[in-house]
Amino acid sequence: ERSSKVITFIDLAGHERYLKTTVFGMTGHAPDFGMLMVGANAGIVGMTKEHLGLALALSVPVFVVMTKIDMCPPNVLQDTLRLLSRVLKSPGCRKVPLMVRTKDEVVVSATNFVSERLCPIFQVSNVNGENLDLLKMFLNLLTTRMTCHDSEPAEFQIDDTYSVPGVGTVVSGTTLKGVIRLNDTLMLGPDPLGHFIPIAVKSIHRKRMAVRQVSASQTASFALKKIKRSQIRKGMVMVSPVLNPVACWEFEGEILVLHHPTTISSRYQAMVHCGSIRQTASILSMSAECLRTGDKATVHFRFIKHPEYLRPGQRLVFREGRTKAVGNVLRVIVQPGGHNMPRQSQLAKVNKMLSHHQQHSGISQKEQEAEFGSNADKRENTPA
Repeated sequence: ERSSKVITFIDLAGHERYLKTTVFGMTGHAPDFGMLMVGANAGIVGMTKEHLGLALALSVPVFVVMTKIDMCPPNVLQDTLRLLSRVLKSPGCRKVPLMVRTKDEVVVSATNFVSERLCPIFQVSNVNGENLDLLKMFLNLLTTRMTCHDSEPAEFQIDDTYSVPGVGTVVSGTTLKGVIRLNDTLMLGPDPLGHFIPIAVKSIHRKRMAVRQVSASQTASFALKKIKRSQIRKGMVMVSPVLNPVACWEFEGEILVLHHPTTISSRYQAMVHCGSIRQTASILSMSAECLRTGDKATVHFRFIKHPEYLRPGQRLVFREGRTKAVGNVLRVIVQPGGHNMPRQSQLAKVNKMLSHHQQHSGISQKEQEAEFGSNADKRENTPA
């Protein structure tokens, strides 16, 4: 109640083993800014450059906080700062490093930070508190980058799911557009078949406080009525029924290859991160015969496991191990009736889903498979 400003920090992993978690945090939470932590004694390691490149690829402004300056010898600190400045000024980065030592420099850096060219550097110590006041002042002066879309239909992406005793199924994530109110009915999906189901919001929590509504760009948790946690996964969305949401298996994207040791060609598979979506996709076709480091092309992707809800203009990261390519979704390819998925693969996925939920239904699995098969045959025989 007495806070002048509330800032949400998302702690992301620094180790290479957990890079997929870091990429998910950067794409799924849509941060306004990135705070790159560098240990003064450890210096700049390989993953520091990887995380900096990821922030640049997603157009997230970055400022650097150099920690542990109290235990670092002066010559080592100067070498680390010199190397950091060289990395920031490199052709791939093209940032303007600014050492922040006074309050006037804090005001200048915070005012010009949104341009994405400036990169303020803070040298702090959590032991003796040196320069922490400058960092707090800088954070207080920053303004959000996201534009509010409160007047548009509601759209919420799910980052995580929980099952809370006494409450039921709870989902957390970010409100992308619109306003979601208590007892609103939204469409949840897509499921393995690409369907959306109506769902009611039972309660809303934001910052551990019960609220009656959340607006665009705000994170929140929703308790949902009459649905099991096993029916929900990361990457699903809850949208207004007005949008009439449709899931897709295939989409076109414009990508820029950041780094790849060999060439990328058709049938190449890698992980696609887009918002809270994290799934393997295969390349069906490209505007170029093959892609190498630095190449740009329009690529036709196809998801491997299940359909997803995408919108043109969304940022995507295409990776296998380390970050390989970044780009935007150009066009969503929707083919009604599930024709864009092979029939055998579709039946296999339905069988898996039916076996998972068989105990919650009075119909046997064989009857449901037969019913699905007959419906699929009808769709295939229906003229386009």
